[in-house]
Amino acid sequence: MKLACTLTLFALLSAFAGGTTGFTFLQVPAGARAVAMGGAFSAVPGDPLSLYWNPAASAGIEESKLSTTYTSYMMDMQAGFASWVNPRENDVIGVSANYFFGGNFQRTSMEDPMGTGEEFSSNSMALAGTWAKSLTETISIGATGRFIYSQIDSYNANGFSVDLGAMYSPSSIAGLTGALVVRNAGIQTKAFYNENDPMPTEISAGVSQYLLNGDLLIAADATMPFEGEIDVAAGIEYKPVAMLVLRTGWSLSAKDTADNAGGGFVDAMAFGMGTEYNNFSLDYAWKPYADLGNTHRISLGMDI
Repeated sequence: MKLACTLTLFALLSAFAGGTTGFTFLQVPAGARAVAMGGAFSAVPGDPLSLYWNPAASAGIEESKLSTTYTSYMMDMQAGFASWVNPRENDVIGVSANYFFGGNFQRTSMEDPMGTGEEFSSNSMALAGTWAKSLTETISIGATGRFIYSQIDSYNANGFSVDLGAMYSPSSIAGLTGALVVRNAGIQTKAFYNENDPMPTEISAGVSQYLLNGDLLIAADATMPFEGEIDVAAGIEYKPVAMLVLRTGWSLSAKDTADNAGGGFVDAMAFGMGTEYNNFSLDYAWKPYADLGNTHRISLGMDI
């Protein structure tokens, strides 16, 4: 029946995002660059994806940037993230939109357990505004406010959440950045059913280090969700030539998912590449899942 299909959709979202909360789509990682680095992105400065990962990281952006990401899942599932970041005289502002299309599902009932011939779908979206500021040459802070809406067939829910982040780049160690961020702290203001679900709140601490005159980036994150198990991620980005960047990453949650599905070492990894030309950038990420197939992400960026 309809409820069974709804619960199936929630289970699939949880498989991708590792969550047991409401608005789980918020934990589907944004951006091909970040995903290719295993999700170790909380402490990577100067990227418009920071509007998703850590609002404080956008304080290092020096010119206006547009960025869009498209993610192709299996079973007709699709996701996207779009952002605009604009530095001003004393601070940085940004807006972003995050959406998830859960696919089309066959409606079933007690009388027609194999399907009634009708279909229903699921859609979720979040609209956010971000503010960030460099307090000193080494410390920056940022905050994001977000409105969230999710619909499954005739059921819908909405809520509000905030992200709070801070970054520290010591002047004594060139290229080193540390970060701390709280994501998705908020409340569900309208429930799908009778009771509100907990928000997918998590705390993440990260560190990144640029080496080889900026051609090599190493990053690591540790994330503690309020609902779920701790995750650890690590990623590497290397630029062998001027217009090519290679990336790979690993995460503990991906390893656990691969182990439970009978997968191998590759299923715990992510891979990707990117290039830049003039004011444009193009990034790609490939993330395998042992039992569900592969996901592909493409991100486009532009300096304006």
